[in-house]
Amino acid sequence: MTHQLVRQNLLDYIILFVVSVIWGSAFGAIKLAVVETGPLSLVASRTLLGFLAMAVFLFFAGGWRVDLRAMPYRRLLAIGFIGTAIPFFLIAWAEQYVDSTVAGLLNGASPLVTVIGAHFVTKDELMTRGRFIGVLVGLIGAVLLMHEGFAQMGHSSLWAQFGLILAFGCYGAGNLLVRGQTALRPSQLACFSLLLTSIFFVPAAIFIERPDITTWSFEAWLALLWLGVVSTAMAFSLRYILINRAGAGFLSNVGYLIPMIAVLIGYFILDETISNIKIIAMAIIILSLYITRIAGIKLRVLK
Repeated sequence: MTHQLVRQNLLDYIILFVVSVIWGSAFGAIKLAVVETGPLSLVASRTLLGFLAMAVFLFFAGGWRVDLRAMPYRRLLAIGFIGTAIPFFLIAWAEQYVDSTVAGLLNGASPLVTVIGAHFVTKDELMTRGRFIGVLVGLIGAVLLMHEGFAQMGHSSLWAQFGLILAFGCYGAGNLLVRGQTALRPSQLACFSLLLTSIFFVPAAIFIERPDITTWSFEAWLALLWLGVVSTAMAFSLRYILINRAGAGFLSNVGYLIPMIAVLIGYFILDETISNIKIIAMAIIILSLYITRIAGIKLRVLK
């Protein structure tokens, strides 16, 4: 039993890391594409491509069989609107005015929203002393990583920064809405939420931005494909799987990992330097993950 628990916990961490890497790379892809597409067209393309990718997967996997009468339509609309539509648009809009690195670093503020919210809307993710300490430790690490981003804020749009914080808060709220949903499998939930979002954004982009997709560069299309297929379809499916396995609070740790991954990507791919304060911050973030996870396990054992 103990060995099985360890294996399950290890898989949770692997999924968390994969999702963090995917989403950590999404900010650069958004920055590259939004210059040519505009925020509405980017979200429309991203969600439509994501839906099509999930639809193909479900078709071959036999996952289209759902009981339409048992579909949680209201929750699906809420998940699609709060957990997908709003944050997708706000991030794309904000990255017209701030660096993608700043956007990634600001994501470090999102776990607090999820962990606190989970205390009030779930029964098995209550705020314990251990979880509270883990959140505080993680926020300290995130703030250390964000210091360079804060230094750039005076030269960026203040409204864009507020928009990013709101977007990451919506991600946290969307995670909580997924919790306890059993009518749909994770892949089905990702597919239908992306469909609902694209139904809204595709006509909005056509009538407001009037995009000419023939003018978009090859690099922009590559960025859109990455965002739609990998950062949206694949990552959202893994997101819902992890929520059902380990809870929305554990998934919220991507807010700590994404800034850390942004630093590592900058070092290994962009030849940027890693300062001592960044190394300390990354160590603190890893410690916070351990504290938060262990606190959650102990709470389940006590129950």
